[in-house]
Amino acid sequence: MRRSFAPSQKYRKNDSPIQNSPDSRVLKAFILPITITPKRTRGRSSDDRETKRKPLTQCNSQILFVSDHEDIIKKLSKPFKCPIANYEGCNSTKNLGIRKTKVKRALYDPNMPNALVLYAPPEMTEHEKLKSEGPLLVHVVVDPLLGNILRPHQREGVKFMYDCVTGVQIPGSYGCIMADEMGLGKTLQCITLLWTLVRQGPEGKPTIEKAIIVCPSSLVKNWNNEINKWLKGRLQAMIMDGGSDGKKKLQQFMQGQGRTAIPVLIISYETFRMHADILHTSEIGLVLCDEGHR
Repeated sequence: MRRSFAPSQKYRKNDSPIQNSPDSRVLKAFILPITITPKRTRGRSSDDRETKRKPLTQCNSQILFVSDHEDIIKKLSKPFKCPIANYEGCNSTKNLGIRKTKVKRALYDPNMPNALVLYAPPEMTEHEKLKSEGPLLVHVVVDPLLGNILRPHQREGVKFMYDCVTGVQIPGSYGCIMADEMGLGKTLQCITLLWTLVRQGPEGKPTIEKAIIVCPSSLVKNWNNEINKWLKGRLQAMIMDGGSDGKKKLQQFMQGQGRTAIPVLIISYETFRMHADILHTSEIGLVLCDEGHR
């Protein structure tokens, strides 16, 4: 049945015949008014409900309410005020997020067994360290990967070469000649010296950034194999034994800087002479000449 045809709807119309009839008063007496009572809340009065929910704003005839928790958050969201009286701020120039400078230390422990120390800084007290104006010097220790396999005469040879190339052996002179007989490990000694200079120095940073190994063309790959054999791939080297793109490779080697740069170049004597102008564009820390009598 449709709602418009229901008896309650039919008799409420103004044009209803029952309202115009004499018995309309009797019918109205039986129709009771419908009232809607508000929903009761347990233990809360109308005043409490008004304080609990307050109107925030009105938008498109819809009222939004905010809870007490949000009211508390609003009261707390005030500008920070230092509790220290008469505080004007810190005069420090330090910035957040920047790593603090660490104390300079040797790359390897000079006191460990079988350690080969190539440089030892002068002993200083803590008071003298604070008063010293120069950089703090640290020990230079050969990598244990190589130091533990060096024979006694090879350890002396590495120490001799290090003193010569750093100017300690003869002040003002930087260089030496390694003229041992075959089979005494000249290549291993040179690789140890090269790896030490590339990795560390007395000032806590590498002594050199780039090195060139010049050798006959038949020994270029042999030098690369020896480096990978003793250093287990820790030192990356660029091989140059000719080719059409040799000039481009040399320019990349000379322009490379930072950790991504290749520190060692292995090149033949012929290629070295052809591109000598490129190899003079920047500083080279060390040059090793194999078969130097050539």
